[in-house]
Amino acid sequence: MRKSNNFIKRVLSVVLSALTIFGCSVVSYATAGYEAVSPYYLNISNVSSTLTISGVKATCTASVKANSSVKLSIKMELQKEKSSGYETVETWTTSKTGVSLSISETRLINALSDYRLKVTFTAGSETQVVYKY
Repeated sequence: MRKSNNFIKRVLSVVLSALTIFGCSVVSYATAGYEAVSPYYLNISNVSSTLTISGVKATCTASVKANSSVKLSIKMELQKEKSSGYETVETWTTSKTGVSLSISETRLINALSDYRLKVTFTAGSETQVVYKY
């Protein structure tokens, strides 16, 4: 009877160990493959940007908010698609010290080409780059 109890305990231990190991590997596989990890920023609390194309006019806007007063800067680059990638056709920058900063600019474009907006936000020593298509 005693050997039977020890055998059952050993089998249960092996089964539970296998289930624990398999369960952890499935969870880590699922999170690694399907979730995007967002960086944690101490200064940057929110960024936003838009690229609106209407006919031959592109309107580019961007804004950044910080958790506390720091040096803020925004660099917007309107980029045109080429066969080798994207080429910057216009650059706008603004900066100040504070908790929020925004910029809005327009430019005439070729309506037959494709464009994207590359925005580089900086708050203190933190930098975040966003692309809008």
